[in-house]
Amino acid sequence: MTTISHQQALDKLAARQLVQVIEDDVANLVSEAMSYAKHDKKMTVDGYVLPQLLARWNCVLQGPEDEVSSGYKDKTALAMALLLHKHGIAESALTASAVQAIDNLNAAVALSDAFFRNTDAIKDLLASPPVALKKRPSTRENLTFLRAQDVLALQLGQYFYAAYVHEIRGFNEYPIIELYDGRFDSRPVMADVQGRAAWGETFNDGQTRISMHAVFGMRHVPDPANQFHLIASGITTTPERGSLLPSVGMFTVSDLFQLQTVLKKIGV
Repeated sequence: MTTISHQQALDKLAARQLVQVIEDDVANLVSEAMSYAKHDKKMTVDGYVLPQLLARWNCVLQGPEDEVSSGYKDKTALAMALLLHKHGIAESALTASAVQAIDNLNAAVALSDAFFRNTDAIKDLLASPPVALKKRPSTRENLTFLRAQDVLALQLGQYFYAAYVHEIRGFNEYPIIELYDGRFDSRPVMADVQGRAAWGETFNDGQTRISMHAVFGMRHVPDPANQFHLIASGITTTPERGSLLPSVGMFTVSDLFQLQTVLKKIGV
């Protein structure tokens, strides 16, 4: 019986950048989960990783056909299932989608003969019990291709949000962003956010303050996960802060997944 490794299967997808970005997300989440699990015995790695990962990558898996092709969805589903399995996690619905994606890609003759010949081996790999990692996975160095004065649209579930990039810190490592107040039912354009107030964080004392975030993981533009989009560049007008009080500290250090928690507070 032919066997295949995770990396061999991923290489046959011919989607190196997509695989790298998914692996960045999976490795970062698994690393965090393994750290937290040491102090919280009730927490599971898959219970921590899967909801956050799917909230981001559902922007592809459930994206509209005029934005995300069926072939890209299939490659994404298969790459996610393989990378989760590689990191010791299996999710039945995603695995089923990945198996269907293999058949779809073969029917469309979207990949090489080598992929077709290894169809059964890849399916067998996905069907095998994943092996939990014994140590935290390594992660890549931080990098961003965003620039100061960019304006972004971000999606979470059925809603969209907007953010302003004030500056880039480190050696092009991460942006410092400020969120606009309000959420949108469709992806906003610059006209929708021009002159809009900044969103402020309300603390336990009832005071609402300026909220700035240093967000790691916003590497590529366009975003392979289809979650954030550049809608304008070179915008010198920052979000209106009005009566917001000064921030507590310079900014909050977070990543795309921690930012999702913040987005849920906007427009509620």
